[in-house]
Amino acid sequence: MEVFKKNIDIVLIVLLGFILRFSISFTHSYSNDELSAINRLRFDNFSDLIEFGVMKGDMHPAGVQVFMKIWSSIAGTSELWMRLPFVLCGVLSVLALFFIGKKWFNRNTGLVAAGLLAVLYFPIMNSEFARPYSPGLLICILTAWYMHKVLICKVKKVKNAIILGCLFAAGMYTHYFAFMFLGFMGVTGLFLLNRENWKYYFIAGGLAILLFSPHIGVTDYHLNVGGLQWLGAPDKDWLFQFIFHAFNESWILIIAVLALIILSFVFRGEIQNSKRVYLILCILWFFGIYIVGHVFSLISTPVLKFPVMLFALPFLFLLIGLLVSQFRYFKVALGVLVVAGLMSTTIEKDLYGNEHYGLFKELAEHITEWEEEVGAENTYTVFNLSNPNYMNYYANQWDKDIEFDWDVIEFSDDYAIRADLENRTESYCIVGYTARLTLVNVFETAKEVYPFIIDYHKYNNCAIFLLSKREEDQKVQQNYTREIELDCDKSERWNFNTDYCVKESGKSFYQLDSTNIYGPEFVFKPSGDYDLKGKYVQISFWAKGEEGAQLTTTVSATRNGEFVQHNGENFWIGHDVDAVMAKEEGNYCQYSTTVPDFIKADDELKFSFWNRNGAKIQLSNIQFRIVDNIWN
Repeated sequence: MEVFKKNIDIVLIVLLGFILRFSISFTHSYSNDELSAINRLRFDNFSDLIEFGVMKGDMHPAGVQVFMKIWSSIAGTSELWMRLPFVLCGVLSVLALFFIGKKWFNRNTGLVAAGLLAVLYFPIMNSEFARPYSPGLLICILTAWYMHKVLICKVKKVKNAIILGCLFAAGMYTHYFAFMFLGFMGVTGLFLLNRENWKYYFIAGGLAILLFSPHIGVTDYHLNVGGLQWLGAPDKDWLFQFIFHAFNESWILIIAVLALIILSFVFRGEIQNSKRVYLILCILWFFGIYIVGHVFSLISTPVLKFPVMLFALPFLFLLIGLLVSQFRYFKVALGVLVVAGLMSTTIEKDLYGNEHYGLFKELAEHITEWEEEVGAENTYTVFNLSNPNYMNYYANQWDKDIEFDWDVIEFSDDYAIRADLENRTESYCIVGYTARLTLVNVFETAKEVYPFIIDYHKYNNCAIFLLSKREEDQKVQQNYTREIELDCDKSERWNFNTDYCVKESGKSFYQLDSTNIYGPEFVFKPSGDYDLKGKYVQISFWAKGEEGAQLTTTVSATRNGEFVQHNGENFWIGHDVDAVMAKEEGNYCQYSTTVPDFIKADDELKFSFWNRNGAKIQLSNIQFRIVDNIWN
């Protein structure tokens, strides 16, 4: 009891960390990555699990997938039980970080570092997921502890060297960035070698290589197939973006932390000495691995994404803890940090909400409810998701099965979707997406055939709509905030050559041919009456052309008279409408798009047309709209 009283502060921090992690582990449905891992548990024998569930089915080492296979045979695959070991790894990381801070610097340092790890949203969410991040976090913290025992402690034991070697290997089996980080930590340890410790360190390294050797073939396959090529190269300010993300993307919280650091220098208490080597290691292990990852991403394969820096984040927290630990009124500072972090996580980041990552359970509920309401036989489903099994994981629990007529939608599939929908006899269409980038033009394409919205639900990175062909079914009205039609007798915002305005049989057309391959142009600035926040833009028109005619709608932008640059190239979007444009009688065409974030309010946006081969094309009923974005 006396020990408990003396350590009530860290006990409360660890308890708080557990409550925050455990309470969401069974209230949040599975994420896309978790369902991918669960879907790969279906292989019955070990060789198939490794070949198809790890080597060819994933881009992570085998450790976590093998553990999940074993654990699922014991505890099942419910969110509560599958996530429990990962939650516990996150909680144990909080306690382990406290002991490192206490041993390396002072008790106050450990409390601050543990408090930040316990209450911030980023480590909490990555401790909830049944993915490699919380095991990797714990392994990296324990590796630091045992490197200290092997390299710095005066008492040398073979047992510590064996444990360190096993930790190196465990990290290598857990995540490839953890592999890289532990390798970097191992290299820095070489500078601490001396006559007393070198043999223990090499025992650890040799054991790690020996234990990982069975996995070399899998890792070699992963490297040869391209790794994480879907990741983009990191921006120059990536590290600042990550730190901002790690602190809940909250300026209030960041200002509070900075204020406490400054006050710690002003109201400094008794200075507690600590070895400089630990300070250097913390700086190297956080900032150094970032530099290595950034350079590697530029010269080889992009590897930096926010979750992987969780492995190094504790060492930044130790640096912050060391600065705040000298504060004369430390208990007040610790209380402010923990309470501010807790409030930010639960309120600002809405920890107990359900809009964190792509949803599957909630969307499956909506689909099954709608199919019961209007009849599955009367419904056509166009959906963009990684794997139909992810949604049916939940539907099957309710003794139902969702049949997806489309389950993968690429950027140019709107042509095929339109052609498909035009031949459908079903009265209703369900259209949506989850955890996959899906352009708003897909939504507008579905509305060309099913124009009336009955119901919809929009979450973070996912949305779902029930559409109908019948106007009497409409219950949701999507607002258009601007609508400007090209009139050959007027020129508001439209630039065009009146010589190409043609009238036939009482109808007006704008003609494109070999002498006039561009235009008309609609030019505007996103400022003023054209506020685009929460909206997307649309050009709609009727078009008919000669056989072989080729027509593209285009979007570009200028800034101070020069083309807007993005990633070193002029910003330009082109969308072909050849497959939609009718050759004889004419047909309705549209192109809808969100405006990229890098477009500024005073930039000039230009929407236009490009006749790619000079064939005769007639355009009519050309309209520009700004539409409320209820899609994404």
